[in-house]
Amino acid sequence: MQIGELVLKHGLFLAPMEGYTDYAMRAVCRKEGAEVVVTEMISAKAVCFGDKKTASLARITKEEQPCALQIFGSDPAYMAEAAKRIYEGLGDSEKPAIIDINMGCPMPKIANSGDGCGLMRTPELAGEIVKAVTKAVDVPVTVKCRLGWDKGNINVLDFTKRMEDSGAALLTIHGRTRSMLYSGVADWDMITKVKAQLSIPVLANGDIVSGESA
Repeated sequence: MQIGELVLKHGLFLAPMEGYTDYAMRAVCRKEGAEVVVTEMISAKAVCFGDKKTASLARITKEEQPCALQIFGSDPAYMAEAAKRIYEGLGDSEKPAIIDINMGCPMPKIANSGDGCGLMRTPELAGEIVKAVTKAVDVPVTVKCRLGWDKGNINVLDFTKRMEDSGAALLTIHGRTRSMLYSGVADWDMITKVKAQLSIPVLANGDIVSGESA
């Protein structure tokens, strides 16, 4: 798998999870074989407004590299500025190898505000965000999303094609809709359909809980 200049033998990523994938967990998972780890999601607006607690979430050490830094938000200008500030504010060994945009968080306080999976309801805006962030940094920009908002609004095929056309270097698909949250079973078959229509790498996410399922 190749993402920009980053070449991976297996394409094994540690999935980001709020409150869990902090520095300690990322370091352990890199040691145990994860080829790329991802930070907890970071609010673009909080970065732009100088929130100190948020800035600490962007801490990346040499031992964790390659590490993707995940941001969320729904304003292209804030998203681009946050990515640029974080990237340029870190030393060379601390710079993220990837900027990942969260368009998959299903939690009401995030998605109902138009952030996270809420962006799947506004694909044109989502595309503008990818374009803006891509222009702001010199590393690959990737996107994580879901299948759609709910069972009646599964738009992942059109959405992911737009993300690729907007400049995304890789897509991570959680095989559930927003309304499912973390219930039910992830639809890996739909992820296969996404991969079949794209030329960029695709990561499968959801219900990967063992070496066998990975």
